Amino acid sequence: MHGRESHLHIILTFREAAAGHHLGRRYRNLSPVWIAGNDGFHRIYYRLEGELGDEGTVLTLRSFLDAHGQPLALDEIDEMAMNITRLNPVLRLRDARFMRRLRNGSMPEMPETEMTARQLDFLARELVSRPQNLTDSQLRQGLSAMVQLLEHYFSEQGAVAHQRLMRRRSHDEQRSWRYLDVINRMIDKPGSRSHRMILLGMFSTLLQAKGSVALDRDARPLLLVEDPETRLHPIMLSVAWHLLNLLPLQKITTTNSGELLSLTPVEQVCRLVRESSKVAAWRLGPGGMNAEDSRRIAFHIRFNRASSLFSRCWLLVEGETEVWVMNELARQCGHHFDAEGVKVIEFAQSGLRPLIKFARRMGIEWHVLVDGDDAGKKYAATVRGLLDNDRDQERDHLTALPALDMEHFMYRQGFSDVFHRVAQIPENVPMNLRRVITKAIHRSSKPDLAIEVALEAGRRGVDAIPPLLRKMFSRVLWLARGRAD
Repeated sequence: MHGRESHLHIILTFREAAAGHHLGRRYRNLSPVWIAGNDGFHRIYYRLEGELGDEGTVLTLRSFLDAHGQPLALDEIDEMAMNITRLNPVLRLRDARFMRRLRNGSMPEMPETEMTARQLDFLARELVSRPQNLTDSQLRQGLSAMVQLLEHYFSEQGAVAHQRLMRRRSHDEQRSWRYLDVINRMIDKPGSRSHRMILLGMFSTLLQAKGSVALDRDARPLLLVEDPETRLHPIMLSVAWHLLNLLPLQKITTTNSGELLSLTPVEQVCRLVRESSKVAAWRLGPGGMNAEDSRRIAFHIRFNRASSLFSRCWLLVEGETEVWVMNELARQCGHHFDAEGVKVIEFAQSGLRPLIKFARRMGIEWHVLVDGDDAGKKYAATVRGLLDNDRDQERDHLTALPALDMEHFMYRQGFSDVFHRVAQIPENVPMNLRRVITKAIHRSSKPDLAIEVALEAGRRGVDAIPPLLRKMFSRVLWLARGRAD
């Protein structure tokens, strides 16, 4: 097939939501394929195989597996497969700009549209039934924003303008989104399950009113949301994401937005990495991380550096000084870390071990730069321990400065004149190296001093940049590019 894959093999696992649910009425037709597990839950293992023939024909094979991965002997495999699809349909939501517009003939009749409008009114009345802070008008504006979100941003659009569900659009869209945020929080309160179910019913009817396939009354859809950030301001994205999270559905969302990742617990994030022959999926998995490490990662990565989850390699450094210096010196060497998927991250605040463990679990390559002082030696020992003292691996993942810190290292690498200039001390004045560096830091600051040194290196040219750092940059880029020769 000229290097093209000709065989596709997928196994889907369906688990009952709670022990004993497989005995319910809606699952009665699937009783032959439920497999008991050691954890008290029953599961269905559904295997799909596709074979591409020489003439472009496709052969599809379906089977249900037992606990040992062997096919079950069944008479009506296709009927079982149809039941699975009926109960677990995939609802795919994309930005309306990228969807084909529906032909007029495929639009629903007005009664369906009116039913959605009635559900909105019912939801509004239900929310007002208890004392709340929103007036009827504000509720309607918030619900109008909800429909705009679902109809205009995420669903296929019809060409007929009069079939829009909410006839009165708010003139103040920002206010509408603010009211929607309040509604979100109201529905999210304990004891508001009925409101969520009304919301789900409205959402389901809205989708069907936009021309989607009618859902079975027993269906538990899987919601696939593709790149919801493409058309939403970050504040509106936050409101929209909260709304989608209120829907009692399983959801899979694809995104390139660091903003959206910052709203999502890292335990629920899966990184997709394109490799030469496949797309690999990385996630923390059931073991996850302990509570302390999770808290540190949540603060250091999710809240403050969420976009670093898209990076191919992390260069982990001790502090702010190294972040400034590494980015600037790499640029002067002709390396553009952003374009290569390299992120320089300081680890002193969060701890080194949690960051490395997290990077490994998420399929992110990493390299650590440490000082030569006592703290740096401890960090280096941590790295070696995580690498099982493998010297070959150490070469790929650890660089230790042969000096107390970055300032002492750069001073000894030919940049002493910069330190003397910033400290306002003539070079011919005899003074201890450490005192010169201390005075320079007092007259400036560690980051500003680092930038001065980096700019001087830029004026002198690439050869002035210490070989140790040039070698480290090459190693980091090699890791980011997938260890390609």
